[in-house]
Formats: sequence, C-alpha cells, structure tokens
Amino acid sequence: MSDQDRTTRTGTVVIGGGPAGLFAALTLVRAGRRVVLLEAGGDMIESLCPRLVARMNGRTVRDAEKFRLQCPRCTCLTGLGGAAFHFDTNLGYISSLTRSKIESAPDGTVRSYSGLERALGSFDRAQDLISEAYRILYELGLPPAGPPRETSGSLLGDGTVFQHVDTAYSQSVTVDDSLVVIARLKAELERGGGSVLLHHRATDVEPLTGGGFRVRADTPDGPAGFRADDVIVGVGKLGLPWVRDLAGRIGVRHRPSGRVDLGVRLEAGREDLAPLLDGCHNPKLSFLNEEGHSVRTFCVCEGGRVMQYGFLDAVALDGQHCLNQPTTKSNLGVLTTVDLPDGTDGTDHAAAFARRVSAYGGGRPVVSTVDQLSGRPAPEGPLTTSLINYHHGDLRDCLPASTVRDVLTMVDRLNTLHPGLVPGTATVAAPVVERLFPDLDLSDDLESSVPGLYFVGDSSSKIIGITYGAATGMAAARSVLHRRVAVSASAGTGPAPATGGGH
Repeated sequence: MSDQDRTTRTGTVVIGGGPAGLFAALTLVRAGRRVVLLEAGGDMIESLCPRLVARMNGRTVRDAEKFRLQCPRCTCLTGLGGAAFHFDTNLGYISSLTRSKIESAPDGTVRSYSGLERALGSFDRAQDLISEAYRILYELGLPPAGPPRETSGSLLGDGTVFQHVDTAYSQSVTVDDSLVVIARLKAELERGGGSVLLHHRATDVEPLTGGGFRVRADTPDGPAGFRADDVIVGVGKLGLPWVRDLAGRIGVRHRPSGRVDLGVRLEAGREDLAPLLDGCHNPKLSFLNEEGHSVRTFCVCEGGRVMQYGFLDAVALDGQHCLNQPTTKSNLGVLTTVDLPDGTDGTDHAAAFARRVSAYGGGRPVVSTVDQLSGRPAPEGPLTTSLINYHHGDLRDCLPASTVRDVLTMVDRLNTLHPGLVPGTATVAAPVVERLFPDLDLSDDLESSVPGLYFVGDSSSKIIGITYGAATGMAAARSVLHRRVAVSASAGTGPAPATGGGH
C-alpha cells in the first residue's frame, strides 16, 4: 500500500498524548471538530512500569507500586497521559494562580511572574484556563482536593531569608486516579468521533502550498500519512530533538533558548524536611544569586524518591511522588534559572551540563553529601539516597562552581529558616535540566509563525507541568476553532469569530 493510499484526512492532528495534547483534542472534539491524536507510546495502563503492571493482576496499584521503586532507570516516559500521569504527582494550584517565579528587572528591582501568564498574554486568562482544567479533571473523575492543611506560618519566616515565598495550595493525584481520568478522557474523545492512535510516532509535519499540512508517522503497520487543516504539537521533553529539527527544517521562527534551568535534587529524611511542608505540598522559595539569576526550590516530593532517565545521550534526574507507597525520605529540586550570553544556545548548554556530570559518573548520576559539597570529609559506605545505580563522587569536580555555590546557599537559607532542616548527611544528586526547548516565536494562542501550526505544553518552550500544559492545549484548540470559523466566514459559509489573540 502506498503512502498516498494510507493518507487520512482530518480537521486537526494533535501530536502527543500528554496533558497538553489530550486537553487540546478534547476541546476540539467537544466543539464538533474532527481530530486525530497521535501518541508514540501505548495506552496508559499499557505503558506503565512493567514491574508495576506485572503485579497489578489481582492487586491494587498501591500494592504494586513498591516494586517500581526498585527500578534503576525509568524508561516509561511515553504513553497516553504523558510522563507525569504515569506516576503519583502534584497538579499545582487549586484556588488561584500565583506568580511563583522571580527575576531581576531592568531597574534592579525584583519582580515576580508566572510562566503561564507570559505564554498566554494575560494573568486573568491564564487563571481562567487553569480553573477550566480543574473543572474538566473533576468532571472526568479526579477526586476533589481535601481542605488545606493548617499551617503555623513559620515557613514564611520574617521575610529576610528568601526574596519570594509561594505556599499556594496544590493538589496531589495518584496513579489510581490518573488511570480513571485518562480512560474517561480517551473514551469521550472516541465517542465524539476523534481518533486516538497509539504507537503512532510522528516523523514529519509538512506545510502545504495553499494551506494545511501533511503529517507523517511511523505506525505498527508501517508509514502513514494525514492531511489536516491545523496541527497542534504537544510532545514532552523526550521530543526535544524532533521539535528542534522540525522548527529548523520548515522555517518556524525561533531563536536559541537564552534561559535554562540547571541544578540538582536535594534529599534528606522525611522527618528532617517536614517543617518545609508545613501546610503546603510544594512550597516555592526563591532568591537571586550574585549574577541576578533566580535560585529556587522546585517539585518537592514528600515521602518520594529521586528517579533517573536517559536524556540527550546523558542521564537526567527528577523527583517522583510516592503517595501510594511513601518512602522515609523527601526530596526537592534546587534550580538556577541561568540567563545565557548572546550567541549561546541554551539547549546545547544544558545538554553539555548533563553530559559532563554523566561522563564523570560513568553514565550514571553523581551523588555527594552536603558535607562533601561543602569540602568536609566524604562519608564511608553507601549513601542514604533513594537513587539506584549512581556514582558516589565529588560534585565539585563536575558541576560549575556557580551551581555548587547556589546549592550551598540554598541549604544555608533553608537551615536559617528552620535549623537542622538539611543535615550534612543529606544527599545532593545531579544533573537536573529543565526548560531547554528552543525559544519558539509563538502568539498568545501558542500559534507559531507557520499559520495553523501550534506548540503546546513542554514543546512550547514556555511552560511545564500538567495543568499548565492543559491550559496551553485548550488555548491552542480554541484558536483553531476561531480560525476555522474565520475561514468559513471568508468563504461566505459562516460568521466571523471574535479574535482570540495572535502574533
């Protein structure tokens, strides 16, 4: 069968079945739009950790979860729902959106901002879309969050330790609940006439003369093609090389990323870090370093573990929530948002950061203690880390001096806030890299310089996270609907829409 014979015509192709792609597809299907969603992995239950799935027959996810904690390196980062939903996770803000990040303003002051606000052009719009994402998640079976935990307020300190503190209430979600939500979402897409094609890896997006796109994909039955009016790209971090190549090849206007997040995972006993989580699942504490770059806590995992995965010919780390089977440890990211000099490609810079650490560790992550990072003697014997298959080395030999300084400053500030919060025996693991997609020139609707081609979620280069991804997917889908009404109106077949943002 020829590629031409296997070409499917549809209204919109959505590439990637993570939160951004799923919410984009759902928005379109609910509006009566024909949609094909291409997901490189399998269904969520199919693409969960094999150790977990093998023990789910006759058991709950809770019973099976403990076996996944034995995996040395995670390879289950694709599949419907996206990587985040494949683990117990934290969804972020519930009651309201906040400006959780800080940066140095041109006038020398410190200003706070929300990445989603900047991506969508308006704080109110961003907040409305987050509220809508939660409404849909609850509609699909996510149990409503319980009341916020009472707090003594001691986390805030006297306002002199950190330049910005965000303790907005957030909601956690287990794999059990995610399975229900994703299954119901998929079922609604298919009932509404959408096609959810699993094990279909997009290989190319070709803009066509006169409008529209041809999308090519590798499938279990061989190459396949799709003709669509619009394309929404919502791939995750592992799709970075493909997005980078695609943007350069078809002329999507972009520039090298000038700002990347680099850092480590800090891990200590759960009891040690308990004061940090007084009334808040995921406190965000920030200060500006000597260069004026933001240093912040990121993705706090109470009772969680540190996980590793292969990335850009290296290894990278992330925190994993373990709500079903809590561990005796807690961990958090310590990230520096590095503003790079002109001419430096942030993606290459972050990749080099990860490769340097991985090379030093012999292809594994590197772990030190806080004492060791401070120049004090290294402990004898194994470290008290949740990582499996790591190299116990001196991170000062493979991390930039500025990163070491920022981590130790964060430790000092945390211990100033709560003496003994981070003991010298706490572990520091590297590398952690975030927000390293090329800086795509996108409208407030996430539309690229190629009309009808959108980039949402991680691939937008603007945001990360489940609810942020869902918000960007819905924004792009609404723009597609406006575009289609406008096309109909110009052809004399329908009314023109209200504007929804643009370049």
